Amino acid sequence: MADSLISARARGSIQMGSANTRGEPLPFEPPLTLTDEVVSWVNEVAAPRVVLQSRLGDKPLFVRMSRLVWHAEPSAVSMLDCVVRVGDDMAILSLPCRLAEALISTVQQGLTLPSDPTRSLLLELALESWLTRLEALFARDLQLVRIDEARTEGPYLEFDTAYGPLTDKARLFLFSPLDRRVPPAFGILAQLLGQLPLEMPKLSPEFPVTVAIEIGSLRVSIALLRQAQGGDALLPDIIPFAQHIVILNADKLWAPAQVAGARLVLQGPFRLQPHPLECAHMTPRPQAQQLVPPSEADIDNIEITLVFECGRWPIPLGTLRNVNEGYVFDLGRPLDGPVDILANGRLIGRGDIVRVGEELAVRLRDRLAVNE
Repeated sequence: MADSLISARARGSIQMGSANTRGEPLPFEPPLTLTDEVVSWVNEVAAPRVVLQSRLGDKPLFVRMSRLVWHAEPSAVSMLDCVVRVGDDMAILSLPCRLAEALISTVQQGLTLPSDPTRSLLLELALESWLTRLEALFARDLQLVRIDEARTEGPYLEFDTAYGPLTDKARLFLFSPLDRRVPPAFGILAQLLGQLPLEMPKLSPEFPVTVAIEIGSLRVSIALLRQAQGGDALLPDIIPFAQHIVILNADKLWAPAQVAGARLVLQGPFRLQPHPLECAHMTPRPQAQQLVPPSEADIDNIEITLVFECGRWPIPLGTLRNVNEGYVFDLGRPLDGPVDILANGRLIGRGDIVRVGEELAVRLRDRLAVNE
C-alpha cells in the first residue's frame, strides 16, 4: 500500500497539502467567505428582473438583471471598465466596447472610440439624463471617473443589454472584500432592485408534462384491501371507461377524453376543478364529537380511494397549454391494460381489465402492497 501511495504521488495524482515552517499541515481555509449581510444582499440582487426599459436618443434601451457569476468567464467581445464614484464608494461597470461606442454616438457622430479623458466625458454626457435620475435615487453624487481597458476580476452581476439592434452583456463587479459590511451604495442598489418585479422563469414549450390515463376509482376499506388476493376482481364504483371515457390527469389539472381505439379525443380543456374520480366520494364533515382513541377495528374501517390508471405518457408543456375540446392524442396502442392501482398517489398493485357480468372490473395480478 505504501509503495502504491508513493507511486501515485510521484505521478502527481495525489498532492500533499501546504505545511508551515514546522512541517505541520495548515488548516483548510475556504477561498470565499461571506458575511450574513453579504448573503442577504446577494440573494436580493441576483434574482432575474427587468431593470430598465426606455429610450436613449432614437433607439430603445433595455437592461435586464441576468445572474450572479462567482467565477469570471472570458468575454466574447472587447470590454471597457467604467470606474464610477457613488458618494464615497467606488463601483466598476464593465461595458462592451461596441455598446460604449453606440452610446457615445448619441452625442458625437462619426467619431471612433477616443481615449480618456475624452471617452469618459462623452459617455457621461450620453448618459447624463440617467445619471441624474440615479443620483436622485441614490441620494449621492455619481461621477464617471475614468474608463480603462477591462482588467477587473472577481464576482460580478451580469446584465443583458439591448440598445437598438445591438445586444450584449454588461458586468457590475461586486465590492471587495465580501467578508465585511456591504458598502452603502451597494446596499441602496439592493433596495432599488428589490422594488422591481421579479421575472419568473419561462419553461420551454417542449418541457415534458406527465399525463395519467385514469379509467375509474373505488372507495374501499383497509380491511378489504388486506384480504384481497391475486385473482380477485375489484369492481370500481365509478368507471367512466365503461362508457369509453377516461380522465386525463396532469397533477392538479384534468380533462375528460373519449377512447377511440388507440387514440383519445379530448372532450374539453384541462381544468382546475375538483377531480371527478377523487372527489366523488367526499361527504360533509360530521359535527365535532368527543375524541376517543381509535381501535384496530376503527382503523380497518377507514376507507381510501383507489384510482385505476391505464398508462402514462409525457406531452410537451406547450401542447398542454393549447389543447382544447376535439384535440386528438395518438397513444400508439389500445387501452387494454395492464392497470396500475394507486392509493393516495402510491402504486400498490397491478391488474387487468376484465368483464364481470355486465360490469367492468380490475382483476388483481397479485396481493396489494398494503399487505406487506
